[in-house]
Order: sequence, then C-alpha cells, then structure tokens
Amino acid sequence: MLRKIKKILKPFYYLTRHRFSDWKRTFLRQYFPSKPHVINLNANDICNSKCTMCNIWQQKQDFEITPDNLATILQDKLFSDIRHVGITGGEPTLREDLPALYEACCTTLPALHGMSIITNCIKPKDVIKRINEVFEVVYNKHKKNFSIMVSLDGYGETHDQVRGRQGNFASAMEVIDYFRTHTQIDIAIGCTISKVNVWEVDVLLEFLREKNLYGRFRVAEHINRLYNADRSEVIRNFDEEEQYHLACFFKKLELTYETNETFQRTYRSIIGMLGGAKRKIACPYQAQGVVLDSRGDIHYCAPKSKKLGNTLKESALRLFKGNLSERRRILKENCDSCIHDYHAPITYQEQLDKYKSIFWKEWFTIQNISKAKYLNFLLPFASKRVGKGKNVYIVGWYGTETVGDKAILGQILDFYKEKYTDVNFYIASLYPFITEKTIRELEVESTVVPCDAFDFARFAAQCDEIVMGGGPLMDMEALAVPLWAFKVAKMYRKKTVVFGCGLGPLHGEKYIDAVKQILLLSDEIKLRDNKSVLYAQELTGRQDIINSGDGAFAYVTKLDKQISVTERKPILACFLREWSTEYKGDLSETAFLDIRDKFEANIALLIKQFCQEKGVKPAFYPMHTFTVGGDDREFYRRFIKKYFEGEDYFFYTKNAQVRTTIEAMKTAQYNLCMRFHSVLFAHTLKTNFMAIDYTQGGKIHNFLSDNHDLDRLLDLKMLAQATPEDIQKFTASIFKSRS
Repeated sequence: MLRKIKKILKPFYYLTRHRFSDWKRTFLRQYFPSKPHVINLNANDICNSKCTMCNIWQQKQDFEITPDNLATILQDKLFSDIRHVGITGGEPTLREDLPALYEACCTTLPALHGMSIITNCIKPKDVIKRINEVFEVVYNKHKKNFSIMVSLDGYGETHDQVRGRQGNFASAMEVIDYFRTHTQIDIAIGCTISKVNVWEVDVLLEFLREKNLYGRFRVAEHINRLYNADRSEVIRNFDEEEQYHLACFFKKLELTYETNETFQRTYRSIIGMLGGAKRKIACPYQAQGVVLDSRGDIHYCAPKSKKLGNTLKESALRLFKGNLSERRRILKENCDSCIHDYHAPITYQEQLDKYKSIFWKEWFTIQNISKAKYLNFLLPFASKRVGKGKNVYIVGWYGTETVGDKAILGQILDFYKEKYTDVNFYIASLYPFITEKTIRELEVESTVVPCDAFDFARFAAQCDEIVMGGGPLMDMEALAVPLWAFKVAKMYRKKTVVFGCGLGPLHGEKYIDAVKQILLLSDEIKLRDNKSVLYAQELTGRQDIINSGDGAFAYVTKLDKQISVTERKPILACFLREWSTEYKGDLSETAFLDIRDKFEANIALLIKQFCQEKGVKPAFYPMHTFTVGGDDREFYRRFIKKYFEGEDYFFYTKNAQVRTTIEAMKTAQYNLCMRFHSVLFAHTLKTNFMAIDYTQGGKIHNFLSDNHDLDRLLDLKMLAQATPEDIQKFTASIFKSRS
C-alpha cells in the first residue's frame, strides 16, 4: 500500500521541484545570481575556415589574453564554482599556447571536473599535436575529464561547401580516425544545419551510423560572437518544405538515434520551433553559465548578450552581478526564439507534458479498452458540440502517413464536403506536425488532435461522425486508435464509419479481436477489396459490408484531370520500398534476410538491363519520407550505393507528396511499383506499369485481381530465386504488351 502511495505522489513531488527550479532560474537568480558552473571560453577570434553561416573568419587577429592573463581572471570569486570549461574559437588549435590555456583553467578552478574543445580540423597535423598536448595537461596531469567535438556539417563535398575549404571533410576524418585509433578520448561530431546543407543531413547521419560515430545536430542561429547578423540568407531561412524535412529529421534523431533524454528534449524543442512554437527547453546561460572571450570580455551568453565589460580591468564578479538587467532583457526578448542547442535540466512544463503523454499512451491501449467507461467521469460536457454544422472526426494512422494515406484522406475530406454543406474536420494524429503538413498539402482546414491527449477521446464523444480513414487494419498496437475512438463514440451514440480500409495481415489473437471489435462498433463498413470483405463477414457475421474500393482512387482521379503531361520522358520511374520484417510470415529471420538480399540484387539487375535495352534512365521516388513506417529514401540510399554507384540515375530526395508522385508517374514511360498505393496510382492513371507483390498474395494481389490486371504482377520470391538467365527473360517480357 505504501509503495502505491509513493508511486502516486512521485509525479507531484517532481512537478513541485521543477516548478521551484523554474522560479529560481527565471526570477530569483535574475536578481540574486548564483555563481556560474560553466564557462564558454573563446580561445581566439579568428578562424581558418570560411563557413557560410559565420563571419568570424573575416576578423583580423588582435589582442588575445595570455595564459597568465587567463589565470589571473579565473582567480576571481565569480569562477570558484566552475565545473566545466568548453574552449572554442574561432579555431582554438590555431593558438600554439593552447595547452597553457588549459593549464591555467586546471590550476585556478577548484571545482573543475572536465574540459572540452571544438575544432574544425582544417590542419590535421597541428590539430592532433595540439590536442595531444592538451590531453596530457588536462587528463594525465590534472586528472580532469576531456572530450573533443569535431565539426562535420555534411558528408564529403557537402561539408567542404559549408566550410568553404576543399578537403576539410578528409582532414576532419583524419583527425577523427587518429583519436579513435590511438587514444581513448571521447570524440563526438557536431553538425550545424543551415540552408546550404538542409537536404544532406540524412546522408551524414547514415555515415555516422556506418562508422559508429556519435553526433549531435543543431540549427544555425544568429550568434553575436560569430558576427553573422547579415547571414540571414542561410540562417533560419528555411522554406516550408525544408522546415518539415528538418522536423522529420529531428524526430528521427529522437526516436532512433539519440539515447540521452536531455538531447532528445532539445530535438523535440527544435521541432516545435521549426513549426513556429516557442522554445520549450531551458538554457544553462539563463542562470548557470557565462561566456569569456579571447579579449577578456565577459558576456551572459554567446548568441544574444551584449558585452558586460573587460575582466582584465574590472572584477568579473562585479561585472556579472552588476549587469543583471541585460540578462533579464535576454530572457524576455530572446530566449523564447533562440534555437541554439544549449541543454539544461527539464522544466516544469516539459515534465507536465511528459506525464500527460505517458498517462494517455498507457490508457489508450488495446488491453485497456474495457476501461473506456470510466471516461464518463471525465467527459461531463462531452455531449456539447465542438462547432457549428456537422463535425467529422477522422482517425487512423495519421501522423505517419504515406502518399497513399494522404490521397485517402483527401478523398474522405472531399466526400464529406460534398455530403454536408457545412462541415468541420478533426483529425487524430500520432505525430501532429506530420498531419499538419498533410492538410496544408491537401489545402483544407482541419484541427489536428494528438492521440496521446485527453482531447483524443473528447472529440470522439463530441463529433457527429467518427471515421476510420483508410489504411490497413492489421497487426499493430495502433489499432487502439480506432478502437478507442469508436468505443467512446458509441458511448455517446455517435455514428461510426470504416471508410475504405483493408484487412490484414492479421496473425495475433489480440489484434484479430481488436479488429473484430472495431467492425462490430461500426455503423457502416466500406472496405477496399473483396478479400477484406469476405474476411470481415467471417469475423463478424455481418452481411452489410461493402467493397467501396480504396479511397485514394477518387482523389487520384481528380488530380489526374488537373495535372496535364504533354509527353512522356525516357524514364523508368521506380516506387520501391524496403521489404520489412512484418511480411516475413513463417520465415526465420535469417531466411527472410537471405531472400530480401537476393530480391534486391535481382531487381537491381532487372532495372539495369531493362533501362539499357529500352534506352531509358531509372528514377527512384519515395512514397513515404518519415522514419516511422520506413523512410523510402533510407532504403534508396543503401540500394543505390550498393547497386547503382557510378550509374546514370535520378533520385528524388525531397518530401513525398501526392502531386509530385502523380506527375512523376504520368511523365515516365514506364513505372515499376512496389508500395501498394504506387500500384493503385499507376493503375488509376492508366500508366504502363508493373507491380512487385511484396505482400505475397495480400493487398497488391487483391487489388490487381479485383481490377482484372494480374498479368502486371511480379512475384517477389520468384524474383529472389531467379537466375541471371531468368532475369534476362523477365527483362524481355515485362511491359511488352504495354509499350
């Protein structure tokens, strides 16, 4: 009993503690400051790089504090609690006396735990020599922690372009490889993202994964000490597509790469800011950090602080305490909009949002569906209408939508706009920023509702019609989304509709039962193929289930009329995807991967031979560009690198959209389709296409069967087992009757 009470009280304790910490940081310490724990020390104000987002390289060398000057400055009482010193520049390794600067810190700062350096590695031999000398001082002599961050703003030529120095990527890798091979020094990569490299960050991330290197990513910011106020052309000047691309990238970092919760919170904050929100995370320089530049001038922070004074002429403590109105100004005017990646402990609002999300994620699960009745106590005003006219609430897998899902949603919205003259739309989303981008693409107005919030259930109770919008009802935990929405809707006597879904693959008993419940809770059931209809009838015993076809068909047909193409180009447009383990069926992991490898090798051979024979060029298009569900571009980069290095091809690396997909298909002479909706699109657009059945008799086979077009089907396992001679025969026969 006592343990349960502690578990209940624990969140309240943490929230209270964080609320108090926030009050101290934003109010108390702005009038009664504590001593800083961190120094950002600029070793110099010159640089041998020519970065596109920085002007410090244009500076001429002038007065720089000596190691003795630094030792004198650091003896000031202000620095008695310093635990970490990070030395930056400019380029700090340009200073031959750099080890002596570290020595000064180690000998004069009584509370020091560790030090670090950031370097561009343009002169690798000098960098290696300086850092080895620094390591000898900091770690071997004074037993302090030491780490290195190397700036890498892209892979290969991309990095060289950003840094304005040919060969800088190679020199950086020389330094990285040296310290990884010859020392145990912690080394990390720092990537700054600007307009120049925004579309190349995924390539760098994949390179870091391949090399087992750890990297951190930041968005370039206007920073006073970098003299880059005039660099708005490349700093935070992203268009909508670039902002969305970066939001997807930082979400990928959070979900699949970064394991430190502090940095995960930073990435979540950046995603919000890219969408126009205020900064969520705190900053150590609001109360616990200070900047000391190479002239001895002191600042509250690097990005936005004015100079407080010179510590060689005045007491650092007096300057720090005597200019607090400047720190309050920064807090009021700049902090909410500063995207710089300073990391700090979690805030009260972050902790509260975290608890809310955890609670609703754990509540809205398949196994908890029997507890839906308890929401009656939380929805006293649930019968109240949310808006005038008809209110339609669409649920499904939104927040992870593919191009096909977007087309389905477009058709659902069109259907209800035609059905009701006055209608309001609400869409439940697993990742709201994804769906917000989708509705902008579809040019509709809608309210996006997070699935991990109380509003998810509230709208199910308040809207007139709740719609499960397309997509497969298959083995996945996210079946809880339509299940809970329909359960709550029926509690409040609202209409429920399954709109154009497919069924399967379904294997787990829990998932089969969840789908059965969803169907039984539905007032109308419209499925996308005959096989799904028969399965649903078998599950429920209902005979009122109809085959409405896939919802994307009507939307693609509409856009087909709007998008005109005068001639087809000599292109084989490929809409491939990775064959994921959810389709391995009874195969072992080893057997599945073996078949997948053989299939990829053979489909690459087929593409090459076909393009050579027909005189066309392969073009690779993604239909999904978000990490949840599998970003097709990740598959393509691996596939192209392995099989098409040095070949003539086109790779569309931007965000996948319905219109661009349709334009690509209509423009190409041939289309090779693998993703289900690429098959539907190609068929609807009456293109010359072939389809790879990765579902092994599932939805692709069902669609082509329903449309009497099975002669377009290529069996994946058959391709995997094919010999080179077989591939030659396939090359000669596919598209033959449709050329």
